[in-house]
Amino acid sequence: MAGRRTPEGLKEVIRDYRRDQVVAVARRLFGERGTTDVPMDEIAQEAGVARSTVYVYFASRDELLRACLAQMHTQLREAIADAWAQDATPAARLERLIEEMLARIDDDPAFFRLALVAQASPGQGAVAVGAELALIGLDIARLVRDLYDEGAVTGQFRAMDPDRATTLIGQQLYGAIAVRAGEPDPAPRAEAATDIARFVLHGLSPGWAGTA
Repeated sequence: MAGRRTPEGLKEVIRDYRRDQVVAVARRLFGERGTTDVPMDEIAQEAGVARSTVYVYFASRDELLRACLAQMHTQLREAIADAWAQDATPAARLERLIEEMLARIDDDPAFFRLALVAQASPGQGAVAVGAELALIGLDIARLVRDLYDEGAVTGQFRAMDPDRATTLIGQQLYGAIAVRAGEPDPAPRAEAATDIARFVLHGLSPGWAGTA
């Protein structure tokens, strides 16, 4: 019958589900403990799989840690896909990007705080976290650069060196998510995204208030 999965197809779905389950549990435990030094046995038990199953997917805790960050990035990419597919303005897509970046932090602020700390700490974990965050940063920088280039061409953004513009926008975004991860009572996400986007677009110019 059309649409019926083959046995191999079902096995693949189960494998993907189990892998995602392990990653989700690891993210939660890493964040709750405030350390990446969580036994793989415990992660397996919480995920409802055998310890050997965890090692089928991840050869080490560092690989699992990178997968946790990669999962957040995949969720971000999926969340902004519709905005990028639509004929939205560069400013509207920038605001959507900011809102979804904040959403990923809101999903698991403890884990993101841990990732920032781990990146700056000595040890192999710092290398793993730093490498994955660098890849994510490069991808987001490409998104920002595309937004800037389109906005500059259409006259929505002022002309300046594109690399400099990308760096300045990136600094604002990184600072915003780092601050939000540490806020005990953050502002509503949509409101925060609008404020950040407007600041990026208009800075402190007195003519910007109430416009996007």
